[in-house]
Amino acid sequence: MDHGADRRPFGSVANEAIDRFASLISLDLRLLEAEMRGKTSTIVSSGACGVAAVIFFLLAAFALVQFLILAMIYFAIGAMFACLIVGVVLLGAGLLCVHLAKRALVGWTITPVETVNQVRSDLAALKQGIRHGATQR
Repeated sequence: MDHGADRRPFGSVANEAIDRFASLISLDLRLLEAEMRGKTSTIVSSGACGVAAVIFFLLAAFALVQFLILAMIYFAIGAMFACLIVGVVLLGAGLLCVHLAKRALVGWTITPVETVNQVRSDLAALKQGIRHGATQR
């Protein structure tokens, strides 16, 4: 009694398993590429907001320094408040950009989760197929 055992040569079975594994890996690599392309666009947009925040913070720092200098040189209300208003507005814009950049990344991971899960399920299916002779024709 052979219980439905596969009578093909081992090399043939191994070759078919390797071909199927290569096909699965190829599909998984395409999934990885698509998933990382989507994540890259999120990183780029968040990075742009971060760069804008740094620029606004630098401009706010220059304006606040200018405010202190003008406060020491002049004691005129108009020039001081102009620098203060510009500094506060730029500081607020920088804080807004930091908030937007941080909010874009909440609950986000760079790990290609879908690809990792797919590879794990492919490997489990391959192991299951090898154990139960699913590579039979």
